[in-house]
Amino acid sequence: MKPNQINVVLRADCAKLLCDENRFPRESVDLIVTSPPYADRRKSSYRGMYPEKYVEWFLPISQQIYRILKPKGSFILNIKENVKNGERQTYVLELIIAMKEQGWHWTEE
Repeated sequence: MKPNQINVVLRADCAKLLCDENRFPRESVDLIVTSPPYADRRKSSYRGMYPEKYVEWFLPISQQIYRILKPKGSFILNIKENVKNGERQTYVLELIIAMKEQGWHWTEE
């Protein structure tokens, strides 16, 4: 981000956009909000990810978000597991644990 830019909203594939260190230097962003594809949901319009691959798929993205977020910045992740055969899937819980291992602090609602 350019130093004189404030309140910039970007709509893009963050997996591609966040890796650009010239555009997003370390600790340069105050707020990041994302609603990634839910696992096994809306595949035709939303490229849903398989639950067993979700954590592996999202961790490189969260690593880049962690890199560019300011120390007092906020990251909002809009995600919810779905129910399969009457049971909630665990990929969101697994992602939370993996992100904590990356250094994230977890709060909810």
